[in-house]
Amino acid sequence: MYEATRNVLGLMSGTSLDGMDAALVRFKEEETLRFELLDFYHFPYPKALKILAEKAFFDRNLLTELDERFADWTIEVIKSVQSRSAHTFNIVGSHGQTVFHHPAQKSTVQAGNLPRIATETGYTLVTNFRMQDVLLGGQGAPLVPFGDHRLFGEYEAALNLGGFGNVSIGQPYLRDGVKEAFDVCPVNRVLNVFANELGHEYDHNGDCARKGRINSWVLEELDSLAFYEQSAPKSLGSEWVEDVFLPLVDYLDHKDALATVVEHIAGQITEVLGSRKTLVTGGGAFNGYLMQRMQLRGANIHIPEKQLVEAKEAVIFALLAHERILGKPNVIGTTTGSGIWHSSGCIFQP
Repeated sequence: MYEATRNVLGLMSGTSLDGMDAALVRFKEEETLRFELLDFYHFPYPKALKILAEKAFFDRNLLTELDERFADWTIEVIKSVQSRSAHTFNIVGSHGQTVFHHPAQKSTVQAGNLPRIATETGYTLVTNFRMQDVLLGGQGAPLVPFGDHRLFGEYEAALNLGGFGNVSIGQPYLRDGVKEAFDVCPVNRVLNVFANELGHEYDHNGDCARKGRINSWVLEELDSLAFYEQSAPKSLGSEWVEDVFLPLVDYLDHKDALATVVEHIAGQITEVLGSRKTLVTGGGAFNGYLMQRMQLRGANIHIPEKQLVEAKEAVIFALLAHERILGKPNVIGTTTGSGIWHSSGCIFQP
């Protein structure tokens, strides 16, 4: 029987700008692909770089500078993992930092994915996973459903609660294929805005939201946004949050805004999930108030061990790099809108 193992470092920095997740993963190919999470590290966003990234969301002239600075940080992270881990690796799958995402205009930009990361670290770099799908007519997102299908097939659905909430729906189980996958609604990308206004990095356990009052009028306005009427595939970007979502909420008391947005998130997600057995990961899985509101609406959620909750997206970008190196498809085009399975990602050698 053919059997091969490969250790890959997956790097993920999301739109919530809370830091970079680094997952060192061992993939073993037998009759099915299996994985083992060897090490996981979280690197907080350097303050100056975070400020630059936030400004770059609105000013394309800052993109070159962000490219260079984010690449510098990525190199630091890779070298840090190399020095701290007892395990070796020779491939890095890096998502980069999403700055612009306009698939309808065939434009998506993930900053910091520069060839010098490979030359300065000595590792093969696989990156820029989204652009090929956009050029093929897809959304360039979501990419995670491929990993849900290959690695978490025992669930009927998988939900990741990061900057945005995105879901993969199985047919009926994820191992049987992904029927549809899409961004559901903003999550931490919005919740963190109001938590920051209250002096917190994030709303720990949803405690601030729990103290707020749900504004039913604003909730109805949010639930009526045109995005929710669109059929999949569909994806969200920070510009939509700034231009469309936040103006409906940002005049509320901050705790009331949090309570109202949590209720909106819970409603949108449970409407999509129904009672499916769902794997829940991402930082939002630690928001006890949000989990409670979802369960009260009938969500059948399963939260794995803490490390996997935090590491899942980085694990999947390690998987995307693993498959790209082998020349195998790593994007489910039927869920992104490009219509074809394809092998995506730029490969840079040291």
